[in-house]
Amino acid sequence: MKKFATTLSVFAVVISSLVATAAAEVKVASVNMSELHVMFYKRVDAENDLRKQVDAIREEITTRQEKVKALEQQLMGIQKQVDPTLSEAAVKKLREQFSSVKNEYDAERQEYETFVKRRQLAISDMRLRMSTLLSREMHEVVQAVAAEEGVDIVIDSSAISQAPGGRVFPYVKPSMDISEKVIKRLNADAPAGFDAQAELQKFRSAVQQGAAAPSAGEDVAPQPEAPAAKE
Repeated sequence: MKKFATTLSVFAVVISSLVATAAAEVKVASVNMSELHVMFYKRVDAENDLRKQVDAIREEITTRQEKVKALEQQLMGIQKQVDPTLSEAAVKKLREQFSSVKNEYDAERQEYETFVKRRQLAISDMRLRMSTLLSREMHEVVQAVAAEEGVDIVIDSSAISQAPGGRVFPYVKPSMDISEKVIKRLNADAPAGFDAQAELQKFRSAVQQGAAAPSAGEDVAPQPEAPAAKE
């Protein structure tokens, strides 16, 4: 029995030694994907392009909304002309005029609402494709740098846990971080004057103030409620 116990103890020591050796051979690194995203010059370019498209869409939305409002004003103007002293023929004429403008109003409002919804979907789709392409390129660079550094596993130090305000990795040893090498590779072709640190500072300031991190599409025009015509 003692011999069996001794054998188990030796086996346990050997297993522990093997596990420790295996763990020692695994090289782990970390990157802050949130900050890399903010500092990536292509993210800034993509968001600027998206905002230009959003601005153009907002202008068209405003134009269409003004047309709907103008028709509503016409309807209100017709209503104001109705007077008990008017002849039956005059009242009939006003009703016909109101009906004609109301039909035009309903059609314009429907077209306006459809336009807004379609453009919102288009912007959401563009934002998603932009995010996907940026993430793909970032991951490719992370993998390339990790391979060059002989890293086996790379963790995202910015990963958020389900707990409010919590992180998946509460602490990551600074010496493990390869973010600087990754962002240097990502911004190798950045235009002259691009300041990655300035972008990062804006991001951190926004976070400290409780605002959302910068992202494209925040200024996508909401769907304004079209005015209802008075019968």
